[in-house]
Amino acid sequence: MANCLICGNETVSVVDKQIKVTYSVCDTCHFIHKDKEYHVDRKEENRQYSLHNNSFESEGYVKIFVDLINDYIKPLKITKKVLEYGSGPGPVLKELLTREGYDVYDFDPFYNNNVEYQDNMYELITSTEVVEHFNTPLNDFKHLTSLLETNGYLAIMTRFRTTEMPEFLNWWYRRDVTHVSFYTLKTFEVIAKKFNLKLVTTNNVNVIVFQKI
Repeated sequence: MANCLICGNETVSVVDKQIKVTYSVCDTCHFIHKDKEYHVDRKEENRQYSLHNNSFESEGYVKIFVDLINDYIKPLKITKKVLEYGSGPGPVLKELLTREGYDVYDFDPFYNNNVEYQDNMYELITSTEVVEHFNTPLNDFKHLTSLLETNGYLAIMTRFRTTEMPEFLNWWYRRDVTHVSFYTLKTFEVIAKKFNLKLVTTNNVNVIVFQKI
C-alpha cells in the first residue's frame, strides 16, 4: 500500500476500469495521485501540451486570466517581482500582467527553460493549471515557497476535485493524460501547514491564494 505524497498516511487503490488507470487515494488529506506506471513520458507530455490552444487567439482562455488578475491579483497590491511558473507555449498571463505594470519573470520546463528565474525572490508567484502535473508535489511546493519573500503570495489555479469517487471517476479534468495530482481544500490546508503558508482566499473551485508567513 502506497503512502500519500502529501501527508504520508496510507492510501487506498482505486481502479478506473474504463481507461485502466489506478490511483492512490488518501482519505486523510483527500489527495489523489495517479500511480506512476500510468504517467506519460516527457515526449508525450510535451505533445499533449502542443494540442492546447493557450494563446491570445482564444478569447475564453484570455478571459480566465483577466478575471484572475482583477479578482485575485490586483487586491494583493503587488509592487515587487512576480514569477509566472509554468507559463506554457504562449505566456498569456505574463503578458497580461506586464501590461498591468507588473515586473514579471516566467519559467516553463518545456517552453522557456530559463533557470535564471531561481536567482530572484518574488512577492508573487502564479502557477495556473500546473500543480495537477506535479509528480512530486511536496518537492515542487517546497521549491516555489523557497522563492517567495516573507509575506509574499502564491496564487494557484487548478480544478479542485470532488471527494466522491463515482464523480471523480467520471470527471473530465481527470481524463487529461498529463494530469496526475488532484487536490481539495483539505489537501491545500495540509500543504500550507508544511510550508508556513496561510490561506488568503479561495473560490473552492479552481483558485486558491496563499501568503508566506
